[in-house]
Amino acid sequence: MKKRGIFSGIILIGFGMYFLLERFSLFPSFHTWPTLLFIIGVAFLGQAYIGKDYSTILSGVVFTGIGVHFHLASRLSSWPDHISMVTFIIALGLLLQYIKTKQALLPTVLLFVLSIIFLFSHRLQQVFTSVTFDSLIHIWPLSFILIGLYLLFIKKG
Repeated sequence: MKKRGIFSGIILIGFGMYFLLERFSLFPSFHTWPTLLFIIGVAFLGQAYIGKDYSTILSGVVFTGIGVHFHLASRLSSWPDHISMVTFIIALGLLLQYIKTKQALLPTVLLFVLSIIFLFSHRLQQVFTSVTFDSLIHIWPLSFILIGLYLLFIKKG
């Protein structure tokens, strides 16, 4: 049974704490938009796991993950700061949602693999300095198109 009001309750508590801490100038480095994304993500995750509304897991992981990512990217020079982190966060959300719903395993695994490859593509380029690898890096979106066409037209059921 899905519980109502969990999302709204967590949002109100989170935003209330955010603005209260801002009012008293406590933790000024957290008075940024990534913190607000983090609060929204936690509310979605609360709705997902406490309210048993598993359709909100992906939203929760994406909001929370992007909030955490931007906080870490602004504080740690070694934190990867490129688009592959966003696809990795989405893949993580899909994986957590798959664990609860048992749906969409193939796109989850493919997005995870592609995210990992492109997260470390600069290191792979150093290892494989061939023209072929450089060419593949620029045309990788074709893999999404081919997989999507396969899922739409070839795989039935």
